[in-house]
Amino acid sequence: MGENVFRIRRAFIVPLVIVIVLLFILLVISSFKGQAWERIILAAFFVFTSFLSIEVMRRELLLSESGLIIKKFFRVKEFSWDQITHLGIVRLGKKVYFLLTTVKGFHFFSNLVEDHARLVRLLDERLGAEKVEEEVRNYLEQPVERLSLIVMSWVYVAVILAVIFFKLYYV
Repeated sequence: MGENVFRIRRAFIVPLVIVIVLLFILLVISSFKGQAWERIILAAFFVFTSFLSIEVMRRELLLSESGLIIKKFFRVKEFSWDQITHLGIVRLGKKVYFLLTTVKGFHFFSNLVEDHARLVRLLDERLGAEKVEEEVRNYLEQPVERLSLIVMSWVYVAVILAVIFFKLYYV
């Protein structure tokens, strides 16, 4: 099997990083052309978005011969294949969440993971029919890509660019 690493899609990470840079630029502009409450709100948005992006960029799912490793913000959870008891699915339109039940608790990932269909296929092969819901296999016949969150991220970029433009030229 080798080791397979799955991360959040770059198509989501790129606009998120651009949003952080633009928020920083807006914060700098507001320090010269803004009020105190505006700087406080922008600083809070900047800090929150920065922590969110660090979490998103560090999130990984590693599949290996020995088991599954889930890396999150300053946390690593390791599971042997025997510790994973169930793989289920929840579909909400184009949003798809996969639920892993383990002896250590519940863990989930979404279809925002790069090449999520391959990840689920590998999990299905490794766990076997008794641990994987039939709905998961049905989903693998026609996997759904989640583009709405990526589109919304680019909309946020456009909105922040518009705010910067108006801040520079009209305030």
